[in-house]
Amino acid sequence: MWATEALRRGNRMLAAIDTVKNAAPDMVVTTEVCGCSWTDHGECALLTSNRRVDREATFELMAAMALAHAKQGADIVSPTAMIDGTVRAVRDYLNQNGMPDVGVNPNLAIHTSLYGPFKTLMGTNPQRGDRRGMQLEPGRADREVLLQADRWLDEGADALTLQPVLTCTDLLVRLRDHVRVPLVAYSTSGEYAALIALGEQGMVEYHAGLLRAGADLILTYAAEQVARALEAAR
Repeated sequence: MWATEALRRGNRMLAAIDTVKNAAPDMVVTTEVCGCSWTDHGECALLTSNRRVDREATFELMAAMALAHAKQGADIVSPTAMIDGTVRAVRDYLNQNGMPDVGVNPNLAIHTSLYGPFKTLMGTNPQRGDRRGMQLEPGRADREVLLQADRWLDEGADALTLQPVLTCTDLLVRLRDHVRVPLVAYSTSGEYAALIALGEQGMVEYHAGLLRAGADLILTYAAEQVARALEAAR
């Protein structure tokens, strides 16, 4: 329940950071900082004995995870739990431990079925509910996403990640008009099936559209196919 594996030396996340940095030292590595993959209940947050969100314990876990990732070589950490105060806890802890240059890039997560394949593979479906309370409602996200962006920036965020983007390109445009920090468009696991149907050239066109909409960077499951298509077009 307390996600102790998230902080164990040499766990899978830390080993992955180490592997990537050894193989490609100049590659920028960004990591997810969230409890959902590490708790036995699948929640983003730690819970009290009566199953309420334990905010202080969650802040401590997120901060400790972020520092562990940064010490292993992560260049950017991405607090994913949509709990106000998380970004500030992570930013302050990194600064206090001599890592002010590590970027903090929290998520603006819109509730969607497009997270399904990832949650199934990682076993992060919560035992109760559907995590909807920690994500923005799609029906009113046009207003909420700007408010949440301002909160994250006030807490010390250096950049912002929007997910998903297949059904939220309009929100990406709104964010680009609203903020001046880097924006990351995260094409989530459930979008990949649609992208496969487009084929490699269609994938390139789709991701080019995200750049036009305002993305500075794109996280995508189709990275290999897009890179291959771009290389072939040179």
